[in-house]
Amino acid sequence: MSAVQVVTTGVMLFVLYRYLLTAIGVEQMGVWAVVLATCSVSRISELGLSGSAVKFVAKYMARSEINNASKVIQTAVISISVGVCGILLIAYPLLTWILGRIMPIPSLKDALSVLPYALISLWINAAAGVIQSGLDGCRRIDLRSFIMIGGNALYLLLVMLLAPVYGLMGLAYGQVIQSATVLLASWLILRRILPVLPLAPFQWRSDLFSEMICYGINFQLISVTGMLLFEPVTKGLLSKFGDLSMVGYYEMASRMMNKLREIFVAANQILVPVIAGLHEKSPEKIQEIYTNAYRILLCLALPFYSGIVVAVPFISEIWIGRYERTFVVFSLMLALGTFFNNLNVPAYFAYMGIGRLRWNMTTNIVTGVLNCALGIVLGLYFGGTGVVAAWMIAWAFGSSVVIFAYHSEYSVSLFELFPAENKWLAIASGLGALSGLFIYYSLWKKMNVFLPGIL
Repeated sequence: MSAVQVVTTGVMLFVLYRYLLTAIGVEQMGVWAVVLATCSVSRISELGLSGSAVKFVAKYMARSEINNASKVIQTAVISISVGVCGILLIAYPLLTWILGRIMPIPSLKDALSVLPYALISLWINAAAGVIQSGLDGCRRIDLRSFIMIGGNALYLLLVMLLAPVYGLMGLAYGQVIQSATVLLASWLILRRILPVLPLAPFQWRSDLFSEMICYGINFQLISVTGMLLFEPVTKGLLSKFGDLSMVGYYEMASRMMNKLREIFVAANQILVPVIAGLHEKSPEKIQEIYTNAYRILLCLALPFYSGIVVAVPFISEIWIGRYERTFVVFSLMLALGTFFNNLNVPAYFAYMGIGRLRWNMTTNIVTGVLNCALGIVLGLYFGGTGVVAAWMIAWAFGSSVVIFAYHSEYSVSLFELFPAENKWLAIASGLGALSGLFIYYSLWKKMNVFLPGIL
């Protein structure tokens, strides 16, 4: 169901961005992307409680302590709602100043007008995220998937209704309405799984908060490095060394690749509550679970990303309406970085389930520092393309840290990183990608008849 959710919402995303290119234009999309990336810095105030909720709900469910699982959720929801609200009120002037420094003057007014709505939706989504983590802890990721599919469908509908009337503000209005709807639906469905939950959260336990915060601080440090040093840095450097149209095309390429990446991430996310439960009862089974998950992921990822590389030019023609070189180049670079990042997913989630996050944090710090350093250097010499290349290199190299650490710490053979049975699959996937690109650029693009005639 997690994979179905990602594919379904990916199709909706495709339709949404194709529509927005006509409705508001790529530069307005770039404005919205920069505002959301800037606001994401405020998620530092979540204190890692969403990640903590998954582990501790799974822990207490494994012990059959249902009341404690309920109190974990309520404590997390109350804490994150109060904490995020306070931080956002303090951060608003700072975010206004940041936008003034990185946004072109003609677009600054639009950015400041949607900023409050972006912050409100972030606050609501923070609370909804904790509730959905409760569903994950109960191993009902399928129900969370249904909620997210419905939420994305609602957002697509709202944008199509509001964007023609309100322009960029229509995206902001739609985001707030969607976030509130998802929050309410998540709580109602979680109450059906845990009937001991009240109509509204009101029980706050200091002992449970202390237990979660010890785990959550490490989890939050991981998230903070991503919030500060990943997307905001890349988009900020793109607007500095490139232009807003580059940010818009990068946003499209990035969102597309993130949705494709989430197919594997979402399918492996069940490892967190499963391993958290095994850690309480049968820790000796964890390595078998990890090895099987990694082998399956590698076997599927090789042909999958090979197919994505071949499809990117065609996606450009269908999605944008023409071959857009900037979008294609960004997408191909992101596809390579995403493939290597996907390989760390089983190790990353295994550490989360066990409750040891040191290497997860290290891999994010390495990725973030490399992204900043390489982004500035390559941006100065190669402009916006260099900025995206820096992110690709940082993402691929940084992701390897947690994999090597896990294999070393838990005595998993490094030969498992690339099992012998995958050799011919890797060769076939690589040749398939190169052949597909050769056919497109040597034959299809030169003919240039079929698609332009029907689009």
